[in-house]
Amino acid sequence: MELTHELRVNAGLQWVLERLSPLSPFGKTAARHLRWYGPGQEEALEEEFDNVALAMELWSAGGTQPADCGFPPRLAPAARAEGAAALRGVTKALPLFHDIKGSFDREPGVPFDLVELFEIKHFLVTLEQVVDAYGQMPAMGGISFPSLQEALELMDPEGRRLPTFSIVNAYHNDLTPLRAEKAKLEKAIRMTPEDKRGPLLEKRRVLAVQEDQLELVVRQDLTRKMMDYRGRFVANMDTLGRLDLIVAKAKLALRHRCVRPRLSGDQTIRLEGVIHPQVAEDLRERGEAFTPLDLRLGKGCTVITGANMGGKTVSLRSAVLTLLLCQSGFFVFAQAASLPLFHRVDLILADSGPGAGGLSSFGKEVYLLDNLLRETRTQFFFVALDEFARGTNPQEGASLARALVRHLGSRDCVALMTTHYDGVSDVAEAHYQVAGLVREIQGDEGDDPRKRIARRMDYRLLSAPPGAPCPRDALRVCRLLKLDQELMELFQADL
Repeated sequence: MELTHELRVNAGLQWVLERLSPLSPFGKTAARHLRWYGPGQEEALEEEFDNVALAMELWSAGGTQPADCGFPPRLAPAARAEGAAALRGVTKALPLFHDIKGSFDREPGVPFDLVELFEIKHFLVTLEQVVDAYGQMPAMGGISFPSLQEALELMDPEGRRLPTFSIVNAYHNDLTPLRAEKAKLEKAIRMTPEDKRGPLLEKRRVLAVQEDQLELVVRQDLTRKMMDYRGRFVANMDTLGRLDLIVAKAKLALRHRCVRPRLSGDQTIRLEGVIHPQVAEDLRERGEAFTPLDLRLGKGCTVITGANMGGKTVSLRSAVLTLLLCQSGFFVFAQAASLPLFHRVDLILADSGPGAGGLSSFGKEVYLLDNLLRETRTQFFFVALDEFARGTNPQEGASLARALVRHLGSRDCVALMTTHYDGVSDVAEAHYQVAGLVREIQGDEGDDPRKRIARRMDYRLLSAPPGAPCPRDALRVCRLLKLDQELMELFQADL
């Protein structure tokens, strides 16, 4: 599945990715191109979770006792302390890498220049440090480094393991006598009057040309030999990227107290205490708190109804973000989560949609929905739809919303839809309602209207019977937002 920019932004995944801290260019590339673990890849995903859990335990270990990782430690104290030191050795080396992958995409016969050779040697020397440190850690599943020891010996014939590079005499037998003669000649030039240096300078020019030719031979030879190891170089870069990303996932999970999702044996989503971290941070900055959500979604379409400003869209985004994180190998922002794996996860908002330029909000929804339904005929998918068909007339919109709920009930999918239309929940698999404006508070009439609504709003999702009418809170919302009094009187009289 492609994690498009629109999906990442709308779900909040982009916000999470911007708070990752991969240290190497390969880790940053891995974070931009996340692996999607779909149905049938449960074993590989569990291996990724195991690796993140191990990195969390090692990273949090400050001594003989680890910090609270949310799960029991797997390692004995001594092994934990040794592994923690080794992991920190790995992370110290990761920022030192340069991205050299482009150097290996070259036309045949074009030799590496001196800068490229320096970067290749620097890579090999730094890789040796990482491999040595990683060898002292408890092994992670699927993380292994193909040997490039022979390539390192070729790039460092003197065995000094310095990250610098120059074409030393050891690279070619003819370099030693030529450079000795050149040095002797340069000394003679310095001791000769300027008006008599002509023949010596010409001889030095000839030697310099010969030296350049020998160095070209060396660069051609090193290029040919390094290109023979191209596959191993690329494999090591990919492994470095995966290891770096695992550590970044672990640090993120520790920082936000994320939990390991459990892969369910059925096609049911169970979320307990899930939060949307981006919204939670915005609320925290305003002195407010996010209300954790509990959701249970089975096959077919579940409908959420509730008051305006009651957090219905946030509920959709929280569910989608949790699925995207899980199927990309991340721990999730919840107290507990049990999830199946989907071939595809989508979030359809009326104001988004690549390729739908020029369409109305309703047109965009239809465009995105049609693409999804056509492309998932043989797939198990998840879709969240926010106020579907709100952009057309209410009678047609309600009919279309009900028809879509029925249709999704016949597809191999789990769906979640918010709506203000009555009758939609009648045909849904399940129905949740936002508790709504249930709190009565006095004495804050002069405060910010948005805050006045938030104080009175109960954002919890409560199970509701099919067909339960949508809440009628528009009048109270208008009052709290201090809508023009004359208009309010007309509104109330017309109800």
